[in-house]
Amino acid sequence: MLICKGESAISITIKILIIDDEPIVRKGISYLLSHTELDDVRFEIVESDGSLIANQLLNEQEFNIVFTDIKMPGMDGLTLIDKWRRKLPETQWVILSGYDNFHYAQKAITLGVKEYILKPITKKNVQETLECLIDNYRKPSGNYLSMNELEEIIIKLEAAVWTLNKEMVTTSILHWSEKVMNKEIDVSYFFNTVHNLLQILIQRLNNRGSILLEDRVDSLTGNNVGVLIESFQQACIELIEWIRIQRKGQVLDPIEFAKAYILENLTKKISLDDVAKRLGLNSAYFSHLFKKETGTTFVEYRMKLRMEKAMKLIDAGNMKITEIANSLGYEDLPHFTRTFKKYTGLSPSKYLSALEIN
Repeated sequence: MLICKGESAISITIKILIIDDEPIVRKGISYLLSHTELDDVRFEIVESDGSLIANQLLNEQEFNIVFTDIKMPGMDGLTLIDKWRRKLPETQWVILSGYDNFHYAQKAITLGVKEYILKPITKKNVQETLECLIDNYRKPSGNYLSMNELEEIIIKLEAAVWTLNKEMVTTSILHWSEKVMNKEIDVSYFFNTVHNLLQILIQRLNNRGSILLEDRVDSLTGNNVGVLIESFQQACIELIEWIRIQRKGQVLDPIEFAKAYILENLTKKISLDDVAKRLGLNSAYFSHLFKKETGTTFVEYRMKLRMEKAMKLIDAGNMKITEIANSLGYEDLPHFTRTFKKYTGLSPSKYLSALEIN
């Protein structure tokens, strides 16, 4: 880090390297950084479109901060960090990623990455990240929360909010706040931290296939750490209420509810649209979500349950094949027969004959 004496004040010059193979992302970050106003800091920004040039630059110059994409041609961002982190122990690394993947975050933690920014990148998260990194030069590291601590509370809150468990939210935040209150944490830093935590929590819940939650980070208020923690807890509880309303009061997550609903209405002509409507979800979105979570389509899953039920009814021997087909919502016997044969390899009558032989 270079200290440059001006005419009236001492300013910090921070050298920043931006590595991303997408010109629009690279130029965008450079623009946002160059327009970040910090009274006692000026920036020198260098860009690289990939790991080859980045390696050369890191070998020739010393950078205080490096922003690097994870996915890029040649050496990926995490490998690049692993290569240089011991040679450049004072450099602070920031991951840029379009993937909210805990595997990446976990690996980044082990490599000593300071920040993890998800694309699309905004002026707000760049400025907050930069302010946090600059503060690392000014204050003892003990006044900050590690990525391990932050990831731990995010995982707990994601599970609690998803299952509409207010008690778990309260308990998780209480235990976390005890650790926070033992540190001398700057209020502005902590505000940015809980702001980012809430943003990530909402994004992860949306990615799980809940209802698309609104960005509620602006609801956070407080002029001290204790009040901010209370505000953060209230925001998490509001997320629970929002999800509860969207799920039509169902406590189970959408897919578990869908599975139970299909099973309960196996003899009725329910469609994917019917279940999506019960959940308050768009049909196309619910179809995609169901396939993602179960590995099969709605129709295939319902057919499997019906065929398993048909086999049990045939085994019981109390009903005719036509009656079984009708009881499972098949008015067309040939359709039922084709479906049964496709699933078991035998027609219903041959399946029955095989049972009688055995």
